[in-house]
Amino acid sequence: MLVLGAAGCRRDAEPSPDVASTDAADTASAGDTVDAAEEAEEAGARNRYTLVAHADALALAVQGKQDILAGPTLLQAANLREKAWRRHGKRVDALEALELFTSTAALSWPGACHGALRAALLRAEFEGSPERAYGEVYVVARSEPTHGCRERAEAALAALASHRPKEDELRRILAAAQAETGPAGDGAAADGAGRAPSEHDSHVVVPEVLEQALNTPTTITRVEPYGAEETARVVVHLSHPTRFRVGVLEARGGQEPRLFVDVSQASYEGPQQFEVGGLVRRTRIGQREDGTRVVLDLARPVYHRVFYLPQPFRLVIDVSRDPPERLAARRAIQRIVLDPGHGGSDPGALGPNGLREKDVTLDVAHRAAPLLAREVGVSTLLTRDTDVFVPLDERAARANAFNADLFVSIHCNASEDADQRGVMTFVLDASKDRLAARIAARENASTEAAAAELANALSRVNDAERLQASEHFAMLLQRAAGASLGLKYDQVRDHGVRRAGFYVLAGARMPSVLFESSFISNHEEARRLNQGDYRQRLADSIVNAVRAYQEGR
Repeated sequence: MLVLGAAGCRRDAEPSPDVASTDAADTASAGDTVDAAEEAEEAGARNRYTLVAHADALALAVQGKQDILAGPTLLQAANLREKAWRRHGKRVDALEALELFTSTAALSWPGACHGALRAALLRAEFEGSPERAYGEVYVVARSEPTHGCRERAEAALAALASHRPKEDELRRILAAAQAETGPAGDGAAADGAGRAPSEHDSHVVVPEVLEQALNTPTTITRVEPYGAEETARVVVHLSHPTRFRVGVLEARGGQEPRLFVDVSQASYEGPQQFEVGGLVRRTRIGQREDGTRVVLDLARPVYHRVFYLPQPFRLVIDVSRDPPERLAARRAIQRIVLDPGHGGSDPGALGPNGLREKDVTLDVAHRAAPLLAREVGVSTLLTRDTDVFVPLDERAARANAFNADLFVSIHCNASEDADQRGVMTFVLDASKDRLAARIAARENASTEAAAAELANALSRVNDAERLQASEHFAMLLQRAAGASLGLKYDQVRDHGVRRAGFYVLAGARMPSVLFESSFISNHEEARRLNQGDYRQRLADSIVNAVRAYQEGR
């Protein structure tokens, strides 16, 4: 399983390449243990005790030692205990991983910063406290970290921006850390550079970005406008993060209302104007002495929101005719499980071009998971993060163990009729739909009768409120998929929300859907499914649907 917290993607830190031991005997002993531990990772998916045993062996090999090999060895042990926790859900493994990560941070070696960062993020995920995570990562980012660790810490801070404590609290956290470990690198955040927008800023907004990169010239690589009658979005892609300010010009003297964003120290060499239509008539881009201005010519006064997204760096300008949803209407969505269908010995459906369903679903999940963490601020778990087989009943069980608020199983559709195409989303319930029954039977690797029996049995005990929530989210997902794919691709057929008996949804204690993204059996859709852009739009559909569901739409 792969878990992405609100801070983004979890990556295993690697030992510094210049790490070497001055003790040949210790090097051989610890090195042999590390080799065995690497072999244990493969067996660990099936056997927790193998992972734990090798983690303990690594820790014992360097117990009480302060040499340069101790750090990477303890880090490997921590990785194994964390893997054991994620795969098998034992609380003791998470606690041991935390202790080992903390121990690596206390040693004098190039990877100490990585240990501290991993400890902060794991503790926040385990304890469910993103506010505490922000404070601990904030301290890491200002403790003169190595280059690679600094980038990870700052990416985590950008992703955790919605959980940023007040400046007074950050100063207290930093002062407390300095009192324990000595002065940190740069002290508190630069005034204005890292603060959230204030009500007193009028129309000027300064985002939270990576502070040391704020004064680096940037290039606007492309501008993507998307228009509709009630909402619109303009995405400004940047080579580096930078400051920006937002302003509104009211309609006056026959001129339409305008919204502008000044991107500091930015250059741009693309088209100067885009006709959009709908709420935004056009988008204009012009060079200024201190950067580039992006102007939205509006059809009427609008509500707007401008925010920054890292990796890749983007400014997103959202406008809408109606006011944003009230906070009270928001749904409490904190954890989501993405379930990439099939895997390992089960390839799923095969396309006429040889494309395997299991490869598509895993790639779409990998694309969606970090976006959910960064853009929506939720923790995301993947039921599989590599090409491995996971039993159907275990997938929902993992979602239950994760205490997920939503479960999304990702699949590609298939039909004996090669002309079938389009997108459909399923919820678990009884159905008289023959097509739905056939699809369920294929995904279950069973007969239509068995799928129908499952659906009928579950419909008698199904929670009506949960089914209603599942259907609502499925409707949002269908709508998001149509909008995302329809911006570029034609003939995207909307099959709507359907009901059927899917084993993978059985037993889930949260709203759950099965997303049949496209027909891999259709020549054209198989070709599209083989393209990164099409897969990214499918991932965007999931993210946009979760955001809409969270906002109470």
